[in-house]
Amino acid sequence: MTQRLSEVYRQADSNLLAGELDRALAGFTAIIKTDGQQIWPRLKIGMVLEQQKDVNRACEVYKAVAWHCIKSGFPLMGLLCTKRASRLQGGSEETLGILAELYGLESDRVVQDLPIPELPLPNPDLPVDVGSLTGEKISALATQVARDFPDPRYPRELPAIPLFSLLTAEAFYPILEILDLKTFLPGEFIVKQGEPCDAIYMLAHGEVEVVEGLGGQDGRTLARLTSGAVFGEMALITDAPRLASARAVRESEVLILRREDLDAAAEDLDDLTWAMAKFTRQRFLQHVLLTTPVFAPFGAAERKEILERFTSVGVPTDEVVIQEGTPGPGLYIILGGEVEVSKFEGGTRVHLTRLAEGAVFGEISLIHDAPTTATVQAVRGGEFLFLSREDFQTLVASRPAIRDSLRSLGEARLAEQSKAMQDAGLVSKDGSVIF
Repeated sequence: MTQRLSEVYRQADSNLLAGELDRALAGFTAIIKTDGQQIWPRLKIGMVLEQQKDVNRACEVYKAVAWHCIKSGFPLMGLLCTKRASRLQGGSEETLGILAELYGLESDRVVQDLPIPELPLPNPDLPVDVGSLTGEKISALATQVARDFPDPRYPRELPAIPLFSLLTAEAFYPILEILDLKTFLPGEFIVKQGEPCDAIYMLAHGEVEVVEGLGGQDGRTLARLTSGAVFGEMALITDAPRLASARAVRESEVLILRREDLDAAAEDLDDLTWAMAKFTRQRFLQHVLLTTPVFAPFGAAERKEILERFTSVGVPTDEVVIQEGTPGPGLYIILGGEVEVSKFEGGTRVHLTRLAEGAVFGEISLIHDAPTTATVQAVRGGEFLFLSREDFQTLVASRPAIRDSLRSLGEARLAEQSKAMQDAGLVSKDGSVIF
């Protein structure tokens, strides 16, 4: 009997959920025999065999798929399969060794800017011949089909794995021990807004929607994440409440690293401490490039070129970064840390706002060419990016779009600051606050 591939896939999934495991095996096996490039149905076969308590065959499938994915440039799927095999039988040292060799800190195969590719997508209209194999025969055939990859051609250049490609081979093993794995069904929340930041997440396979609130009618979609995405990395620097929710759009396999486990492992492993710090910096640099008004008008290459003009400065807690009444030193972007903006008016100190990771400050003084009339003090030390007044003027002379973008930001900020003064019952002499 012949059916469309999408119909066979849907039926096999339904069989799996209903506990009709032989029928599910038959469906996934037929899909792979029709399209040998498919990876996800191979993992499904491993999951069915695992449910059948056929541990040896399940591990055979997981390990074979892990090796193929690791060599093909799908490292998170390789990690996922390795974790599944390890939970059943252990003995993943050989797979982890090749993973570390190809993707670790010492590898000469990793290209940092190479994106992690999507898994091969099936053609839903392909005709699939669905057989009627059952029992031991279908289990053996499914295992063989899932393990064998026709004519594999492995690339020389491989994408970096977030965090893992900063680890030495020694650090790979303890990370696998603390790496958790969870399957989320469509509509299921992975994290919810308001929950504490306690873990980072790696989407090995699937699709995740990031939304405001808890996904009601008023919840705005902020992003759609696909295989290879990392999210929730704020957990590496704070346990503050989540500012958004993430839920599965379709069945998603997520690798989870909890901060308390990472911190415990890092106590005994200096390499992991260094890797976590560098990973956090890389992620926030990417965030800054994508969200900061300085870079908004430009493409990726030009954003990086502009970023190179900034210097990195360490700012300890309680340091005064900008002093009220002095010439504005330049433009700051908070890569890690938090500042408080305040003003003295009539002998009273008025709190204006707090700014944290990704925020820009110092722009109004530069644009208006006026002394600062507010103080900016670090309440949580960290790393700031700094562009001097002279370099700022040079930059905007060649890229006026930066000045326009920052002027819009400055006008909005002036309005907020004037309101803060009014709420405190104070009004500055010139009706505005510039810093």
